[in-house]
Amino acid sequence: MDPTVVSASKSVAVDDATPTQNLGMTEVVTDGETILIKNAGYTEITAAAWEGKALSAADLLSTLPGIQAYRQGGLGSFQTVSVRGVAARNILICVDGVPLNDASGGAVNLGSIDLNQMEKIEVYKNNVPAKFGVSGLGGAINFVTKNAVKKGGRVMAAYGSHNLWEGSFQVSTPVTDSLMFASSFATRHSDNDYEYLNRNGTQYNSKDDYTAKRENAQYTDVSGNVQFRMLHGNGYFSTLAVTATRYEGGNPGKEQNQTKVAEFVGESALIRYGLESVGYFDDKLFLYGGLSARLDKNMSSSYYPLDHIGFGNNVFMEYGSATYKVVPEFWAEFRPVERLTGMIRFAYEWERAEARGNSKDWALDRKNFIGSGDLYYQVFKYVGLGGEGSAQVLKDHLDEGTFVLPTGGRTLEDAKERDASFAGRFYSRFGAESSPLTGEVSIGRFYQQPALMELYGTFPGAISNPDLEREKATRFEASANYKFPGSHTSFQTTYFESHIENGICWVLSTELLRPINVARALIRGVEMELNSSPSKFLDVVLRATIQKTEDRSHSNTFNGNKLPGEPDRNYFAEATLHLPFHFDFSWASDWRSIMYSDRANRTEQPAVATHRASLSYNPFEKTRLMFAVNNITNEKYRNFYTPFPVPGREYKFTIIQGF
Repeated sequence: MDPTVVSASKSVAVDDATPTQNLGMTEVVTDGETILIKNAGYTEITAAAWEGKALSAADLLSTLPGIQAYRQGGLGSFQTVSVRGVAARNILICVDGVPLNDASGGAVNLGSIDLNQMEKIEVYKNNVPAKFGVSGLGGAINFVTKNAVKKGGRVMAAYGSHNLWEGSFQVSTPVTDSLMFASSFATRHSDNDYEYLNRNGTQYNSKDDYTAKRENAQYTDVSGNVQFRMLHGNGYFSTLAVTATRYEGGNPGKEQNQTKVAEFVGESALIRYGLESVGYFDDKLFLYGGLSARLDKNMSSSYYPLDHIGFGNNVFMEYGSATYKVVPEFWAEFRPVERLTGMIRFAYEWERAEARGNSKDWALDRKNFIGSGDLYYQVFKYVGLGGEGSAQVLKDHLDEGTFVLPTGGRTLEDAKERDASFAGRFYSRFGAESSPLTGEVSIGRFYQQPALMELYGTFPGAISNPDLEREKATRFEASANYKFPGSHTSFQTTYFESHIENGICWVLSTELLRPINVARALIRGVEMELNSSPSKFLDVVLRATIQKTEDRSHSNTFNGNKLPGEPDRNYFAEATLHLPFHFDFSWASDWRSIMYSDRANRTEQPAVATHRASLSYNPFEKTRLMFAVNNITNEKYRNFYTPFPVPGREYKFTIIQGF
């Protein structure tokens, strides 16, 4: 049975190898015991970490050491994260274990994920578990939706700056003695009409700058989730879940020439069915079989006379893509002897991408066979050895058997053959559950195949490259954790190092963007985290990331430069006071050093410090009121991916009522 989530109003260190901060001040328990986190690179974030705090998914993840966030505006804007210097496109993003990374090969837009639908977030920094395929160069992030486990429900409503409003409803109830039903609905909206400094097209001349208000930047999304969980007569469990999301918003264009009607619309649907066995051989073997199907459609549109964004004609322009993915899978978890545990997984993925709108007509198919597994053996009381590995075989197919580059310079009769990929990681853990000092050392070699549309698809202003090679990475991590005896304090530090080869970059070629294998990089850094509850009235979290990222490409222009979007230092501090009369007050501060937007390190984003505070009140057992202020100092720093700065100071009021 799935674990029950219980509010605990304090941070919890739960790890026999390392105490992972449970960010949401929430304790996950089953049968009265805390769930132990076995992996030093694993962090679990629970819902109390974001509820009522005006945080997006990217904002929340970036509070963890080693993770950097990129945000292009307000609610619903494009948002991504990097993990330990590894770019966002190489991080596996999942919802309930189903990857959101699609055929386009770009980073998953975290801005379209509504956290009000989520129960928790699982973050894997130094590995991708076998149940996900062990394929992400930069680890994995899994969003877990509300599930049909415990009877109850809740209603949430929020209002904030820029006409922000949010609402959600969740309910879980038994239908029969053996059938549980859960459903949730959530919606969000913001006008995103915040003020910004318009540079009037002259970036280096401040005399003609003026204050303007963002236009055509509104955003709205609606999402729903339905789940049935049934206990069968033979002790098996089956789960059927359907999730659907629709989001739309304006595309504001450029700061000095904002659009009027340009917009984007996205739709997605996910259907999952899973069957879980009872334990065989005295609970030494558990089996799972599942089938998932996903549909994603994304469209952008504009009309030239009204929206001056570069189209040289007077027709309505609409372009986008649709992707379909079906994944049958089977995995087994086993523990043949007391000290040995493991898992194996086999999956087949069929993916199809098609053009929509005015884009060049194309359709692409990919068949992907994946086998993965992990094994851990506790050799002695204080030493354990483990390993993870995966094998991947791809077969691509071109629509009608031919493909012509947009330049007309090359025609392919068949998709290029792709070599099989083998990835793996070995690790050793030190210390027992009762030991104050524990640690882990790991080294792994990972591969990432180019995405379908990087190889063959085309977009306006872009040209694909069928000769792309797979990206490669060698990663090393060493971590240690110390639990101070007799106190509620722990300190964890991790050294990480990554060597990236054949990194895919989009470069400008004859006025068109084209992906090529040009990037080589060396990333080294240290993460530190201190969690302490010196009294029942105070919880403190301190985090720091100190890293060096270096471009190692053969080009003299880029060699030795810092990687784009990666600061040298990042510090985070948060303190929570548990006050009398059921009040809680929280203050968080974040500072990062300068970083650059381009490989040539010519466009600099200065160092930024941001602060936020929240006050919550629980007048009744199942009622919670929250008021939050984000970006208190009203920093309006400009993200280098967009001409618009992020919003300044924002307010949010939230009420949650359980039943």
